[in-house]
Amino acid sequence: MSFSFAPFGWSVLSWLALYVLFDVVNKLSPKQGLKAGWWFGLGYFGFGVHWIYNSVSLFGGAVLPLAVAVTMLFVLVMTVFPALTAWLYLKLRGHYRGVFNALLFASIWLVSELLRGKIMGGFPWLLVGYSQTSTLMGALAPLIGVYGIGFVWIWFACAFVPSGFTQASNVAPQSVSNLFKQSSLRLMGMLVCVGILGAALVALSRVEFTAPKITQLSIRMVQANIPQELKFSQERLRTSIEQYQRLSLDKLDPATQLIVWPETAIPSYYSSVEATMAPFVEQLRARQVDLLTGVFTEEDGKFYNSVKQLGSQSAVYKKRHLVPFGEFMPFRFLLEPIKHFIAIPMSDLSAGDGPHRPLSVAGEQVGISICYEDVFGEEMRAVLPDATVLINVSNDAWFGTRVAPHQHEQIAQMRARELGRPLVRVTNTGVSSVIDHRGIVGARIAQNRQGVLDVTVTPRTGVTPYARTGNYPIAVFCLLFVAMFWAQTRRKAV
Repeated sequence: MSFSFAPFGWSVLSWLALYVLFDVVNKLSPKQGLKAGWWFGLGYFGFGVHWIYNSVSLFGGAVLPLAVAVTMLFVLVMTVFPALTAWLYLKLRGHYRGVFNALLFASIWLVSELLRGKIMGGFPWLLVGYSQTSTLMGALAPLIGVYGIGFVWIWFACAFVPSGFTQASNVAPQSVSNLFKQSSLRLMGMLVCVGILGAALVALSRVEFTAPKITQLSIRMVQANIPQELKFSQERLRTSIEQYQRLSLDKLDPATQLIVWPETAIPSYYSSVEATMAPFVEQLRARQVDLLTGVFTEEDGKFYNSVKQLGSQSAVYKKRHLVPFGEFMPFRFLLEPIKHFIAIPMSDLSAGDGPHRPLSVAGEQVGISICYEDVFGEEMRAVLPDATVLINVSNDAWFGTRVAPHQHEQIAQMRARELGRPLVRVTNTGVSSVIDHRGIVGARIAQNRQGVLDVTVTPRTGVTPYARTGNYPIAVFCLLFVAMFWAQTRRKAV
């Protein structure tokens, strides 16, 4: 399952994994299904999000056994969702329902993903729909979003499983010829459905839900590639700032309107570096160039991970959705006895509040998100329809280099497809990339490289169906479908 996501991208493996899981679960009792779902989740998340270990150990300074324990605690919490999905499905499934059993399993799985995106701040990472970000199924993104794609993909996998058509135990077995006839008819019906779905997706992929503006926005993306272990060193703070300034101005095209630095490019409070930044900001004003930089801000005794706009005007966006283990510690009530052994910088930040409004930058309304926030499409759509361009600044170095940064870029691609907007993401050590409104990466600065990327994006207006409705339609449908099976089960029990 994990290999269906970036950086591997073998998307068909998610179909195969779900097919096998559904086939196995259908042959088990609810108690056995609970165990099977748990083991599936252990492999799914144990490999898929093992990078949490990096933030706790390499950058949190925790000793090896403690870092492993914290990571395993997180993974074990994630395994609850597929385990309960399998258990509840076996409790509610009906007989002679065929495709409806597949719809029930897909509905329960979808509800579990939605819950995973809400409970304890939410961790909607490795959603099934992300495995289809760059496939034809991704054409559904502007309509039903990543959760809707996941629902269709799960149903598509499970509907082919013969054991989903299991008969009730009190019904006499059918003849071999009847079973063969039913299987053939079922297969033909499914192939027809696949053909219709494929044709619909091809047609949908050509539909434009948003419109390009006549104007364009010229952006310089700056990736300084400062090692994470040195990034928060106050002794080299001035050196880091000078490095960003040099990269920003080196051979700068006069047409450039905006420069973007990554999350916490200035790893300090802006009030402490304002004097140092003043000459550089004056140069930007003279060139009529805006700067968006990640920095920490303080207000009323609270501390925020922010993006500060400098140049033509000064504005601040405060991060609203914080990342677990990076900016706050989940399970703090469990970790309190060992808090002195884990020392992640800036892990007690406050979340910004109030309406999520875009910033006016270089004549465009720009929707800002910081790192983990672009995981929440439901929240990012709040900046529409005003925002014509989306910008995400990140520091994925917290989570290693092999898997998480690529998974995060894939998530950003899905956001661009869902909302019908170009998305520019700038990171500290990579991957920095510019993504068009169809989720296609136009250019990148590779990992562990220092450099700049000068890009021109076309702002877009209009609203996709998903941006209007969010996850509500698919959530309501799945909840009602599960409730229907639950009510039927209750009637039979009575």
